[in-house]
Amino acid sequence: MIREVLRSEAAALDMLAIVDHACATLGVDAALALDERLDAAIESLGELANRGRVVPELRVQGITTYREIIAAPHRIIYRVEEREVWIVAVLDHHRDLDTLLHERARRDHAGTRR
Repeated sequence: MIREVLRSEAAALDMLAIVDHACATLGVDAALALDERLDAAIESLGELANRGRVVPELRVQGITTYREIIAAPHRIIYRVEEREVWIVAVLDHHRDLDTLLHERARRDHAGTRR
């Protein structure tokens, strides 16, 4: 089964930040190559969604809904649904996932109080 691959707003912002950082530190050509490599990895999930592993940090908490693939040095975190694959985060593998999720939860909560 081929699933539609969708990106959350947070994942889209992750990608922009990664490519912007690569452009500033490595140059335009390297940033474009990185963007293409990440896009290819993400789009491949439409056909091979279950190939990724369950996210280890979440597994120890009993959460097995989210999977990840590695496009070194980045992690692509996603959720497989019946007809869709939702990309929820794209982050550097050095980034602490617990901290990232906590920051996003706080930001989202602050946005709902406005």
